[in-house]
Amino acid sequence: MVTHLYIYPIKSLGAVSLSETVMEKEGLRGDRRFMLVDATGKFITQRTRPELTRFVLCESAQGFIVKDTASGLEKELTWEPTLGEWIPVEIWEDQLPAQEVLEGWSEWFSTALSEEVRLVRISSEKPRVMKAKYQTEIAKNTSFADSLPLLLVSAGSYAALQAHVEEPINQLRFRPNIIVSSPEPFVEDTWVELNIGEVSLSGAKPCARCSLVNVDPLTGESDKVTLKALASFRTLNHKVYFGQQFVPMSVGKIQVGMEVQVIQSKDAFY
Repeated sequence: MVTHLYIYPIKSLGAVSLSETVMEKEGLRGDRRFMLVDATGKFITQRTRPELTRFVLCESAQGFIVKDTASGLEKELTWEPTLGEWIPVEIWEDQLPAQEVLEGWSEWFSTALSEEVRLVRISSEKPRVMKAKYQTEIAKNTSFADSLPLLLVSAGSYAALQAHVEEPINQLRFRPNIIVSSPEPFVEDTWVELNIGEVSLSGAKPCARCSLVNVDPLTGESDKVTLKALASFRTLNHKVYFGQQFVPMSVGKIQVGMEVQVIQSKDAFY
């Protein structure tokens, strides 16, 4: 059963918890459609700027309220903001054009962070295309997520990690989109295809983790405990894995409480 749904409207900023939403071809509606880039157009994240946790988001009638907890300032980001010029941006190995969000957003974030940054939005006109091996019949493009549109984690996987860590783990360290109640640790690694209501998902690949999981999403403080604990029992070929990435095979409504039906599975890779 689905127990939690999360989106991250602006990449590497605060999560928004939802009770229901819509699965689109690029993932959950509103998830990582916006991103901050530096003066060269390269994406910025909590990996190198853990202070980005100071920006928290919540839903509003027209979109989202972005609050800077350091200054107390708030600003509303609408679903369809005014867009400006196309600028070249870089996210991992991908280079693509994205449109700058106007309405003073770049200036707002630049002032808050004391450096020149720009807020950009991804566009279906000039999409970020997934590698062909991960594409489905309906989904060819992804968002500003690190790789593929969706990350799913089971409750059992969190419990297995918690057994290796003394302090309670905030689930948002791993920036999941969907958390399910399955008690078996890492069972999601085996899911090739599943249905949630009218939505079908393709299990594309396990998610390799980095130092971002060491950043406390509430305080921005960073330690080496979480990744070290995970690496002690989830390392394969020098990579540390947690959660499974999925790609939509169909679109539609998805909500907390829906049952997860596994259509096809395989042996665990680990």
